[in-house]
Amino acid sequence: MTATGRHPLAEALGGHRAGFASRAMADAVDFGIVWLIGLALLLSAGVVHYLLTGPPFGVPALRLWLSGPLGGLLAVAYLTAGWGTTGRTLGKQLAGLRVVHRTGNRLGPVRALLRAVLYVLFPVGLLWVLVSRHNASVQDLLVRSAVVYDWSYHAPDT
Repeated sequence: MTATGRHPLAEALGGHRAGFASRAMADAVDFGIVWLIGLALLLSAGVVHYLLTGPPFGVPALRLWLSGPLGGLLAVAYLTAGWGTTGRTLGKQLAGLRVVHRTGNRLGPVRALLRAVLYVLFPVGLLWVLVSRHNASVQDLLVRSAVVYDWSYHAPDT
C-alpha cells in the first residue's frame, strides 16, 4: 500500500506515541496468541506421546508451579522475537503499532529481551501510560523505548 492510499487519520497519527487503549488491545491479542502457542505445544506433546506409547491420547497437564514460568518464558520469547526484529508482534501489527528506541530506530535484540522480561514480570507497568505525558509505560522508561503508530512495512534485520 502506498502512502497516498492510506487513510488521512493514519497519516496524521504516524510516528506519534500510542495511548493506553490501542496498546492494551494489542497486548490482549498478544496474550491470546501466546496462550494459543502454548496450547499448540501441549497438543503437539500429546501427539508425540501418543505416537511413541500408543493409546490413549491425552494432553499433558502441567503442574501449576511449572505452567507459570513456562508461560512466562514463552511470552518473553514471543515478545522478544517481534520487538527485536520488526518492532511488532501480531497484536501490534493489528493495532498499527511499532516498538522503537526513543530515537525512532529499531529496538535491538538486547533491549527487546529486557523490555519483554520487564513486561512479563511487571505487566501493570503499562498503566503508567495513563499518567505519562509521553504515553510511556514503566518498561518504556527503563529501556528507553516508545510505542508509536506506524502502519508501514519494515523488513526485519538480517
